[in-house]
Amino acid sequence: MFFGSSAFAVPSLSATARDHDVIAVFTQADRPAGRGMKLRPTPVKSAATEAGLPVFEPQRLDAAFVAGIAALAPQALTCVSYGKILPASLLATPSLGALNVHPSMLPAYRGAAPIQAALRDGCTRTGVSVIWMSKRMDAGDIALAREVDIAPGDDFGSLHDRLAAIGAELLAEALAQLALGTLARTPQDESRATFIKPISKEDQHLRLDDAQQALNIVRSLSPRPGAWLELGGKRVKVLEARAEPGGGEPGALASLDDDGPLIACRSGALRLLRVVPEGRPPMSGADFARSLR
Repeated sequence: MFFGSSAFAVPSLSATARDHDVIAVFTQADRPAGRGMKLRPTPVKSAATEAGLPVFEPQRLDAAFVAGIAALAPQALTCVSYGKILPASLLATPSLGALNVHPSMLPAYRGAAPIQAALRDGCTRTGVSVIWMSKRMDAGDIALAREVDIAPGDDFGSLHDRLAAIGAELLAEALAQLALGTLARTPQDESRATFIKPISKEDQHLRLDDAQQALNIVRSLSPRPGAWLELGGKRVKVLEARAEPGGGEPGALASLDDDGPLIACRSGALRLLRVVPEGRPPMSGADFARSLR
């Protein structure tokens, strides 16, 4: 059985359904989204429905739910970006084990936003870990892991998609080894564990003390939900930028060149290359500069 919700989980669901008998897919309930706030299914629900897999949206993972799962006698449980903590009683139901795919090199970046955190912190490498699930979040024994480079041009969107594909490959390999009884179990080094919190609205507000750090935040939040700053009394979402030499009063408009507006930071300056001005569609930095002129 497969637990997952976000787009990151879709490649893993496809790989699992390709090689194994998926008896049930569990995902979070439809949520309002978009300007019309219409109910929208999770990406996993859409993918599972299209594949003809049975999909369920449990409100609570309580004792009654766990008893129903146990009655199905699953051999394996896989969890990828589900969005809820699975209780220990549920993890004990599969006969072979419960596995989770996490987009970091554990024990680094345990928590809800590891891809964004790696970009925000200016890391040059990250990875994907498949772990044996335990009652402590992201703390289970490591089964498989693969490290990858973070390119200078990577943002959350590009890195997310690459790690999602790698996660699917690793999960397929882990399930094959699980069936053979050869899947490794390597305890995590707790002394090296780091933890991250979910992204808040305040985290999306660009601090302009250091241009490189501001650029890292832009990369970590692009294309969604997007970092923002105020320019001329209006909010501007920044999807792509470049750190340049300079300095000055943080947030001041240093120049309006053809490449895009240059925003002063206390150390360096931030060139806006792609933006979403308040109340307007996405546009290049050059077009935005022309509109400001």
